[in-house]
Amino acid sequence: MSVGRGPAAHDVGFAWKADNKAALTGINPNSADSAQNRRVELARLSRKTKRSSGRSTEDLLRVSLLACAMLAGAVPIYQFIGSMIWFHQYLGDYQVFWGIAKVPLAHIYDHHVFAYPPTTMLLLAPFGLPSFFPSLVAWSVAGAAAITCSAMRFMRPLAITLGFLTYALIGVLLGGQISLFVGALVMAALGTSRPRLQGVLLAIAAVIKPQSLLAAPIALIAERNWKAIGWAAAAGCGVALLSMVLFGTDIWLRWFTELPQFHAYLISCGVDRLDVGIYGLARSMGLPGWTFLLGAPLGIVTSWLVFRSEASVLDRYAAFAVSTVLMSPYTLYYDLAGLTFVCVALLLDRERSPLIWLAAAMIVSSVFASLGIGLLAVMLSLDALRRSNTPPVANDEPNHPEGNPAPLHAM
Repeated sequence: MSVGRGPAAHDVGFAWKADNKAALTGINPNSADSAQNRRVELARLSRKTKRSSGRSTEDLLRVSLLACAMLAGAVPIYQFIGSMIWFHQYLGDYQVFWGIAKVPLAHIYDHHVFAYPPTTMLLLAPFGLPSFFPSLVAWSVAGAAAITCSAMRFMRPLAITLGFLTYALIGVLLGGQISLFVGALVMAALGTSRPRLQGVLLAIAAVIKPQSLLAAPIALIAERNWKAIGWAAAAGCGVALLSMVLFGTDIWLRWFTELPQFHAYLISCGVDRLDVGIYGLARSMGLPGWTFLLGAPLGIVTSWLVFRSEASVLDRYAAFAVSTVLMSPYTLYYDLAGLTFVCVALLLDRERSPLIWLAAAMIVSSVFASLGIGLLAVMLSLDALRRSNTPPVANDEPNHPEGNPAPLHAM
């Protein structure tokens, strides 16, 4: 004998479904406000969908900008490597560094191809001992290891890996430039809170390549980091005195005498047209070279605002680097090696503004670096002003490495 489902059973089933739906959604179908609750829930889901869609669009924009920048940089990489293969000759600048380490000190400034101060010889001398290609490999590996160790403190591994695939980094590694050592020293200095160590690191970078540290005085004064300034002065003078003891004082006099002629030599060779900073932009527009000084105020303001605010190490290094370029009369692509690392990290940071992504992509490409440097300086300055005008918000959750503020001095 079968038992049919009567009205009572149907009512019981409907009541169970209604109660279960209310438990799952939090909306009571028997309530007079159920329709309003459904509309609120649908609106919430719609906003969540829009946010997710917006995130997807922003991610696509970031990835596209990074890909386009790296593809733009692939062209000069291909030309550089192709030229060496075609001519069966190494065309990188490391032949100058290696060769300088082997000639008598009295002749290192004879041919206007070496403009570094005598203190740079303290770094170059050991690499002049092996034969050329083993020396080049050791030099490039040491530079890559140095900047990787410094960048790991505030950058994700993905950003570092992609950074090594950019034009600036590949060019520096193949060409044997000194930029990785300088960038590593500055990154390490900005990533420490010990004034003594920071001053020493900045001083070492300055005696290797002085024009790469033009923003250092502004940054340290903005932070009122008097201890670091004192240690930097002492360490710089100490290294200079050491070079005088080892190499003599005549070589310093020779350097001061030959330095203006080196710049004239570059202009005669057309190297000034390859400048990726404000100087190169001015020359490409047919303006006199001195007009690069018009970018100096922006560089000073950028460093001052960023180092006066509670900025992350990433922002501080970016401000330091772009400010230096804005104040420098001589910037080639390999001088952007450290900044290129940071720009890749900015492109991987989804919390940044699209204009910062655009500026970072321009710098990574190297082709539009001069425009990207100016735009990034403006955006970093605006972000610093916003931070200064925004009261701090307590947050017990740890930030990502790129977002951790690291003051230049111990409070």
